[in-house]
Amino acid sequence: MIKIKFFNSITEAELAKNLLKGNGIESLVHRKGIEFPGDLGDSYGAELFVTKNNIEKAKEILEIYSN
Repeated sequence: MIKIKFFNSITEAELAKNLLKGNGIESLVHRKGIEFPGDLGDSYGAELFVTKNNIEKAKEILEIYSN
């Protein structure tokens, strides 16, 4: 898996993951920092990973929907 994007919030990363999944691309969200009970971890951000074969397609999809 290759990191393709860093998001400032976990929520944004999860939305991007769902968007990619809806377009047939499996991805993985890696949360940054340490989380505590009741802490959503949004202050730490998250990284989005895809397989090497899907890098270009995933970036294209994310670019289209980010505008």
